[in-house]
Amino acid sequence: MTDTEEIPPLKSWQFWNATRKILGETFLSKLYRRCPRQLYRWAADPAFTSDIEKNPIDHITIVLERLAEIGRDDIARSAISIMAGVIGCEVVRAESNFTPDQPTLEAECLDDYPVIARFHKAITQKEGPEVVRHFWQEAKAELDQTYQMAVRGH
Repeated sequence: MTDTEEIPPLKSWQFWNATRKILGETFLSKLYRRCPRQLYRWAADPAFTSDIEKNPIDHITIVLERLAEIGRDDIARSAISIMAGVIGCEVVRAESNFTPDQPTLEAECLDDYPVIARFHKAITQKEGPEVVRHFWQEAKAELDQTYQMAVRGH
């Protein structure tokens, strides 16, 4: 095993290069209905070849960026959350994104209740795991705003 095989992919083309080697061209060709040459284009280092093409990760990134630009980062996060959940991970917003949206700590505390109530309602109404997870994430984000305001007050 070389040193580069021990390092996880850092760029999208490196991900496709590793995936092509690990899962095989046959599997990926059938899944994406693309010829092996297309897989090589996705996995090519753009610094050393002109025969490259944006891979699915690059395309998803463009979609997520556009959603964020128009203020729908909630939808963008949901896509990332779905993918993260497949491998048992969770999307966590950067702490800097937990800016309180109420003028006082008391108002921020009151702002928590509706979101927590929606989370509890999703649980008691036996909504699917995806719906419960969504409201759980929303409740945590709201509580993080309250926490930020409380910490700033001390």
